[in-house]
Amino acid sequence: MKRRELVHSPCPIDRSLSEVGDTWTLQILRDAMRGVTRFTDFNKRIGLASNILTARLQKLVTVGIFEIHESALGNSHEYVLTDKGRDLHIVLSALRQWGERHLFADDEVLTRVVDARTGQAPRRLELTAEDGSPLSPDDLLLVQSRAAEPLADAVPVETPRRHTT
Repeated sequence: MKRRELVHSPCPIDRSLSEVGDTWTLQILRDAMRGVTRFTDFNKRIGLASNILTARLQKLVTVGIFEIHESALGNSHEYVLTDKGRDLHIVLSALRQWGERHLFADDEVLTRVVDARTGQAPRRLELTAEDGSPLSPDDLLLVQSRAAEPLADAVPVETPRRHTT
């Protein structure tokens, strides 16, 4: 599937990747979650060519992840996360936790996040069932329905793990 076709895919992961699925965009979002709002600050922190940064920021505005606000100083504007953009913090937190767990040796320095109120690390994110029990990939069934339809009307999708007959 060509990249531009992801926006029309029935898979929510594909559609998400069509909006935020490149390294530069994820770094922009990471920094925005830390309070960066100005073009020059994104540019300094990420070290991205201005034309690429401009394109990424414009796309994030177009898809509703950022809004442009006038700077309090009145001489520039700021990129402010929308509710849609702030909702990505859980995605970035999951990537962070995965990276902490799998990509660093014990003696390597890494950046961590802690709860600002307690100084403690956040609880490890985990996909859970309604009853609170953990769910692994083997516990999940892929189904398809219209977004507004109840799950009870969803139809199982054939996957290598599940073959419909």
